[in-house]
Amino acid sequence: MENKVIVTTTNSIENTEIEKYLDLISTNVVIGTNLFSDIGASLTDLFGGFSDSYQNKLQKIYNMAIDNLKLKAANIGANAILGLKIDFDEISGKGKSMFMISALGTAVLIKFKDNHPNELLNKNVSIISKDKLDQEVVRRNIISNLKNNKLPNQDEWIYLLNNPIEEISTQILDKYLNNIHYLNSIDISNELKLLLSNTINYFKVLNKEYATNILYEKLKDKPILILKIIETNNLFIPLKIIELIENDNIKLAIDCLTASMDYYSTNDLKQMEKIIEILENLPDKGKIESVKGILSKAKDKYICPNGHKSDETSEFCENENCMLNIKGLTPNDLKQIESFKLKVDSLSILISKI
Repeated sequence: MENKVIVTTTNSIENTEIEKYLDLISTNVVIGTNLFSDIGASLTDLFGGFSDSYQNKLQKIYNMAIDNLKLKAANIGANAILGLKIDFDEISGKGKSMFMISALGTAVLIKFKDNHPNELLNKNVSIISKDKLDQEVVRRNIISNLKNNKLPNQDEWIYLLNNPIEEISTQILDKYLNNIHYLNSIDISNELKLLLSNTINYFKVLNKEYATNILYEKLKDKPILILKIIETNNLFIPLKIIELIENDNIKLAIDCLTASMDYYSTNDLKQMEKIIEILENLPDKGKIESVKGILSKAKDKYICPNGHKSDETSEFCENENCMLNIKGLTPNDLKQIESFKLKVDSLSILISKI
């Protein structure tokens, strides 16, 4: 899909017209100088001479950055990137050296004039570069190693954070969840340290739809850990919250209301308003019931969803370990819902001004 996106440093493309400016997009790629088992740079690097080794590394991350930018553009419906700007930098520390490239451009939707055939977008690519081949070899090695229970090393994690592999995402998440208790341990392997420090970021660069499907499916099993990944990576999905409520996972749904999205659309606003409507019309899980004492007359009591009895005027169960209202919600739940309402109201105002 990303290969069909045209990239240019100019502000226009010959024989085309811009139908819509979509967004300003950017990407950053960082790789180690030894990625893909390159031989270290020659001594000429130290004295300002020409180095094929360094040039090759720069070309690798240049190609990665362009591919990542194309993918971002394609994901928002663009077929071209205008005004491409590239910036290289070297990061050094503790005897190690890494390269970083930043790429920036404007994602647009273009069409060719006069019904001109879209030759650039439909052209079949019949040549594969060495870099593409090297990346495919690394990708296949990572998949094979994981099947044999071997975790990615540092260079492989650099590759994964720039080229996420969907088919191993569930394995990565499971290994992370099963080993997170080692997070502050000293006596663990370097590969395990890398897994625990990179998994959350990995789900940031993974395809959003794929990532959210995995995370929300696992939410019930490890709510605190999964919610941290969702919140950190702005993976709030209104439809997923509605599904949770419909499946009677009210508490999980409310906990997810603290998460955000990178961008909000009119459709997102409608779904968020639907969430509020559903939460405001939850069925009663508790009840007001007449309770007769042994030596006293019958009195109305509030019976919470857990069966505890409180004074009928109590909004919440008086049992301090319960604190549920008649809908089965705690004071903290209501506070989170009110905060969410404020966010939705604010979003509505902003969208109305566009």
